[in-house]
Amino acid sequence: MNSASADSVSSLSRSHATNLAGSSDFAVNVTGMTASKESAEVAVMPTLKEVEKGGLEQSATSKKSTSRIALSSPFRHIDAVVLIYDLDRMETFHRLESHWLPLIERCYSGELPVIVAGNKMDLLHQTYSVASASDNQFFARSRQQIITLLQRFKFVRQCIKCSAKNLLNVDEVFRKSQQSVLYPINPLFDLNAGKLTTACTRAFTRVFRIFDADGDGLLNDAELNAFQHITWGSTLIERDLSGWKKVVAQHNSYFQREGLNNSDDCISGEEVLQDGKFTVAGFLTIFDVFISQNRLEVPWKVLRTFGYDDELNLNIPSSFAPPGGCSDFEHFSPDKWRLNPSEVHFLSSLFHQ
Repeated sequence: MNSASADSVSSLSRSHATNLAGSSDFAVNVTGMTASKESAEVAVMPTLKEVEKGGLEQSATSKKSTSRIALSSPFRHIDAVVLIYDLDRMETFHRLESHWLPLIERCYSGELPVIVAGNKMDLLHQTYSVASASDNQFFARSRQQIITLLQRFKFVRQCIKCSAKNLLNVDEVFRKSQQSVLYPINPLFDLNAGKLTTACTRAFTRVFRIFDADGDGLLNDAELNAFQHITWGSTLIERDLSGWKKVVAQHNSYFQREGLNNSDDCISGEEVLQDGKFTVAGFLTIFDVFISQNRLEVPWKVLRTFGYDDELNLNIPSSFAPPGGCSDFEHFSPDKWRLNPSEVHFLSSLFHQ
């Protein structure tokens, strides 16, 4: 588990934004991104002048709502946006905050992921090659502005500093844009409430129960290793297991100390470890940690391995058929659906966990 880079910042809840730090500024280019499951294609959008000349259509709605802005055809059918600003000109950052992000929020109802890239990092390094007290104040103020922006515009997924001249972090900008499409955050995490969604909690609780082989409501080291092997084809060593137990305990104690809830009905106020074993709340906390670090590929890998689609609906295999090989439910006896005692015991133990 890697901590966030000092040159990037991602947005989740208030606490997550505060824990991840970096800085950036705004925008002469708007880059749209479309993506399939396997890859994402990048399409460069019209320039700012083209947009201001007529790139937007405005249509009136009812008196109870404000005017609805619909983007013209070049801006339709995109899945992510990259906004670029000038690190050497703070007014470009303020333009991003006052104009472009509110515009995107209105046009896409806050559902379109945005990556903010602060360009000309090479100039910044030249200007502040020797840090002084005033320079440190500047960077601290810049950091706080980014955190404030992330808290206000929760659809901004990452802020990254880069240099187009030196090709520094440029590939990272587009990689994060692709990931924001391939691994969407909204099904997993409620950005407004700052906690896992109910559907996400339910899905991971099901995965937990699959690997709770002894039915005691806890995952011991062997059961967690079975989960690791099925999902990633590898095993955890003792140091990894001990490290995760420590991380989960610290993560949960932070949320309890701050009075924050991680999910609707789990984690908050519950023990994450019992006798050195993971509870359901502890298992959920593992994925909350990854989400808080913007490592969304990890929870999505697990969910897709166990049959969930992008809306967290469980896909029933097409190979499933009624007992006796019948093609419908009208031509077989109900006796063929009767559960044997061991199956009844298994379902009862799940119910009473």
